[in-house]
Amino acid sequence: TNRFEKAVYYLDAVVSFIECGNALEKSAQEAKSPFPMYAETVELIRYTMKLKSYMAPDATSADKRLAVLCLKCQSLLHLRLFKLRKDSALKYSKTLTEHLKNSLSNTQAPSPGMGNKAAGMPSPVSPKLSPGTASSYSSVSSNSSGSSSVTIPQRIHQMAASYVQVTSNFLYATEIWDQAEQVAKEQKDFFSELDKVMGPLIFNTSSMTELVRYTRQGLHWLRLDANLSH
Repeated sequence: TNRFEKAVYYLDAVVSFIECGNALEKSAQEAKSPFPMYAETVELIRYTMKLKSYMAPDATSADKRLAVLCLKCQSLLHLRLFKLRKDSALKYSKTLTEHLKNSLSNTQAPSPGMGNKAAGMPSPVSPKLSPGTASSYSSVSSNSSGSSSVTIPQRIHQMAASYVQVTSNFLYATEIWDQAEQVAKEQKDFFSELDKVMGPLIFNTSSMTELVRYTRQGLHWLRLDANLSH
């Protein structure tokens, strides 16, 4: 019934799952990818944070400290998910850039003298994606001089979707890290002491092992403060 206590136990489980994923990465004999473990752990953190909102008017210092630990775990997991797929993202980026470059060079140049005329400018309507043939997608955009259609190969469409999925992990990681740092400023004494004892977590540098140790120590102190059993 104690939602804070429940959230503490869930975050403790999160730490164990991170440890498990890290072990999968380190084991030379283990063929299983840690990616699904890390991805599902991110979902567990999201659920954990719903138990006690650090933004609620009645949020306590303990709630906010727990939230910082959750956010830092979530941020570094998103970053790890990005790094595990980074090589694929780089390949996608090169292919997509080349495709866009070729598409732009193949488009018809505007008529001379029409570049600055309002009548010749496209209207600010977002391109609409509609299913094309089995092997392509058609992007149709409206402008004042009529409509034009650009065929996007299905391979490129799928590659773009995968590229967005991979790179969004990095964007989430930076955004969530900033949130964690902002909330941590309100609990400066707690996290200054934790940083001193365990060493601070550093974005893009700290390992999963360091994240596990840091979070476990923080949870230990939260339990002591709240008189919770281990």
